[in-house]
This record gives sequence, structure tokens and C-alpha cells, in this order.
Amino acid sequence: MEPVIIIAAIALIAVIGIIVHIIRSRQAVNCYIRRSFGSSDRVKADVRDRVDSIALLYEQEKKGFSEDELVDSVTWNDLEMDEIFFRADHTDSFAGEQYLYSTLHILGSKEREPRLNNDIISFFEKNEEKRNEVRKLLYDVGKPISGYYSVGLAEDAKKRCLPYRFIYPVMLGVLLLFGVLAAVLMSPVFAMLFIFAYLVNFVAYLFLRGSFETRLESLFSAAMTINSADKVSRMIPQFSKSAEVPLKKLKKAARILTLLSMKRSMMMSDDLLSQLGAYVTGPLMINFILYNMGAAELADKKDEYMQVYRYLGSIDCSIAVGSFRKSLPGCCVPGINDGNSFEFVQVYHPMLTAPVANDFRFERNAIITGSNASGKSTFIKAAAINLILAQTICTCTAERASVPYCGVITSMAVRDDVMTGESYYIREIKYLKRMVEQAESGRLIFLAIDEILKGTNTVERIAASKAVLKYFASRNCMLMVATHDIELAKAFDGIYKNYHFCESLDEGDVVFDYTIHDGISCSSNAIRLLSVIGFPDEIVRGALAEVE
Repeated sequence: MEPVIIIAAIALIAVIGIIVHIIRSRQAVNCYIRRSFGSSDRVKADVRDRVDSIALLYEQEKKGFSEDELVDSVTWNDLEMDEIFFRADHTDSFAGEQYLYSTLHILGSKEREPRLNNDIISFFEKNEEKRNEVRKLLYDVGKPISGYYSVGLAEDAKKRCLPYRFIYPVMLGVLLLFGVLAAVLMSPVFAMLFIFAYLVNFVAYLFLRGSFETRLESLFSAAMTINSADKVSRMIPQFSKSAEVPLKKLKKAARILTLLSMKRSMMMSDDLLSQLGAYVTGPLMINFILYNMGAAELADKKDEYMQVYRYLGSIDCSIAVGSFRKSLPGCCVPGINDGNSFEFVQVYHPMLTAPVANDFRFERNAIITGSNASGKSTFIKAAAINLILAQTICTCTAERASVPYCGVITSMAVRDDVMTGESYYIREIKYLKRMVEQAESGRLIFLAIDEILKGTNTVERIAASKAVLKYFASRNCMLMVATHDIELAKAFDGIYKNYHFCESLDEGDVVFDYTIHDGISCSSNAIRLLSVIGFPDEIVRGALAEVE
């Protein structure tokens, strides 16, 4: 009896250990969920390594929008929107992360339903208990790399089916037939045939298993998406009307995928008995049959699957936006106006650690002058970023904001391209050309240009810039231009509104207030900055002599 008692004691200890581990894991998750809401440290470093995977949903969705409804790649890079995305990425699941990335690219319009509903965001901001319940489900979905590729699963599900899909039921049927005949008739012949069929199936199982496990990951993620969306919809039925019908249509697919997930858990387990069970039952070909059934079911319900995927992503994204808001030093829910103007009260750039906020009301096209490093470009970027955030995630980094629905397009971080052989100036005029094309669309467009046409000589730069600014003045545009060309600002004074940033000298150092002022700048600091950073006095005196 002693060996039996020892074995029983060891088993009991093992079971208790597993239970304690599970309880501690759940406690750790619950603690993380409670404490992480509103934390600016939530974004993990590895998110930068999977941006291409995160972008897959956007690559699919952008086909349904016109160019003036999207933030194009030039504008995205000019405004360093990847950094904004990383800062706002408080999501718990791959669906939410992809939905947020896509949403930040897709601008609002009067004709389309908003991708995010501020009522849902506010609900989760105020209801901590319900928020935490939903987040636990989203956390369980997680961010496995296979999940990001499940957005393309329904689209090409039939292509993902294992080869010779109709032969697996036949192989199962033959095996069962020989087994039944051998048992009923007690026939050695049928027993041998059963063994032979089992071995044939076993070899086929081993041959296909590697390919099957790779493909299974995406289907497993699809199962997690459907099942989690179903549970979330029952938690918040008031916000789940859009998911009711597609979830009902996906019930059969969900059952098949759930069975497949259970089989997967057995296959992936390190437990010896589970591994042995997987090999013993593998020749029944049930895994392959279920897989092909699941893939075929998703192929027939691909639209419903994507509706459910977007629903789950939007819920996760809504909670993430609430967390992002809480992590900011200040923000607001912007108002939407029908005019060709926008207004920000105490607006700031969301990526600055100690930003200087500004009040600004845009009522006509603006030219901003000022010294180097005085804040012109940062202010224009802050305005452009907040126009995007207002239309995408119902948030502005300001005390108060009112914006119209508009396209946003920039030309700010121009660089030459050695690989294509394009010079700075060629790149610059190509960027401006796309602005001209967008201005012809008829939709209200916000345009931001930093140092217009600086890639050419002064005479031609001024002439071409005047023509460009005159052209945009007659279009349905809201234009902000930063320039050092005082002559340009004076030429359009009264047509464009002039603003400037300035600086002062403090004990030989240049001090900026980073505050926008009315009028044209009357100062420059390029030569003084040479002295501040330590250029030889000979160079500084020589430069001053040239301008005196």
C-alpha cells in the first residue's frame, strides 16, 4: 500500500501546485488589468517589430475608401504617426491593435458611420467593473503573431484547405469499416486490413502534421475571435447590435473551430499522455476533417467573420482610447463643425514631455514665419495630428477643440532619394503635386507645408511659391505654411493670415517661448545660433558683416 500512498500524495501535490499556479496567474492578470488602465507605460517594445503584421487589416480596409479619406504614407511619415500609434496603443488583443492602426489612417466624413463611438468609449471610462470583465476576455485573446494574419483567413480560406480534402473522410470511413467488420465477424482478414489501413493513415498523418499545425494557428485565432466576441456581446448587449446577426451565422463555424482548438491543445501539450493520445487518434484523420470543414465554413461566411472581427477590435480599441486619454496630461472630446475652420484651446503636441500649449483659431489660410527651432514646424504638426485624432479616435490633446471633417495632407519631412535618383527638389514638387490633385477632389482638405520649395534658388522659389499659394487660395483648402521667406509673407498679407514664433537673448543664449503670435516675424537667429553652439568668432563676425 505504501507505494500507492506515495504516488497518490505526489499526484495530490502536483494537482495542488497546478491549482495554485492557475490562481496566482489569474491574480496577476487581474492586478495588471486594474493597474494598467491609463498608464503611459503600457506599450511594449516588441510592438515596433510587428508593425507590418499590424498593418494587414488597414491594407485590406483602405481599398474601400477614396484617397482623400485616408492619411497617406507621406503624411503618416511626416507626422511620425507610428509614434502616435505606439503612444495610443493600449489594446489587449491583436484585433484591437489592428483596428486602432487602421482607424488612425481612416478619416471621418459626414456620409459614413464613425469607426469609433464616443458613447462606448465614455461607457468604459466610467464603468470600471464592466471594463475589467471585458478586458479579461481580450487579454485571453492576446497578441499571438498568427492572430494578425487571421484577417486574410476568411478571404482565402478555401486556398488554406489541406490538399485532397475529400480523401480524409474516405480514409476514416475505410478504417472504421474494417474495424467494425473485424470485430463483428471476428475475421483475421479484416483485422489485417484494419491494421494496414491504420498504418497508411498514420503515415499520412505524420506527413501532413507539420503543414497542418502551421495552418491551424490562424484558425485557432479565428476561433478565439468568434468565441470572445460572442461573450463580449452578451456582456454589453446595448453596444452589440451590429454583431448579433453575424455571430448567429457563425455558430456552426464556432463549434467546429472550438473542437479543433481542443484537439490543438492536446497536440501542443507537453504532457506525455496527451501526446500519446494525439498520435493514437491522429490516424482517424478527424483533425484534418475538422480543419477543412472549418476553413470551408469560414470561406462561406467571410463577410460575417470580418464583421465580428471588426466588432471585437472596435470594443478593444474603445477601451484603449479611454486608457490613452487618461494617460495624457490633458485632452478633450472635440466638437465637429460644418465650416472651413477649426479652433484649438491650449493645444499641444502629444509626444512632447513638457509641451507649451497654444490657443489657435483657423479662419483663413495661414503663413507662419519665425526663426530656426522656434516651434513653427512642431505647431503645424500638432494641428495636423489633432485634426487626425479628432476625426479618428474622438480625442484632441487640447482643453477644447472644434474641427470639421476634412482630409489631412502634408509636405514637411522631404528628403532626397538616393535609390531612385530623385533630388530634394524633385521629391518636394511631387509632394506638392499630390496636394494639388487632392485639392481638386472637392472635399475640404487641410494642407501643411514646411519650408515651401526650399530646394531651389531664391528667385524661382519665391515665384513658384507665390503661384502655388495663389492656387490653393482659390480651392476648398485650409492651408498652413511655415517659411523663412519674409517676402512671401508680405506678398500675401491680407490674403493669408500671418503668424510668427519668436525668441529672445538671455545671457548670450537664445531662448524660445514656443508661443504663436500674430503678424510677420521681424527677427532671425541663424547667425546667432552659430555662436551659441560654438562656431569660431571669425566665422560669426564674417557672417554678421555680410548682412549689416
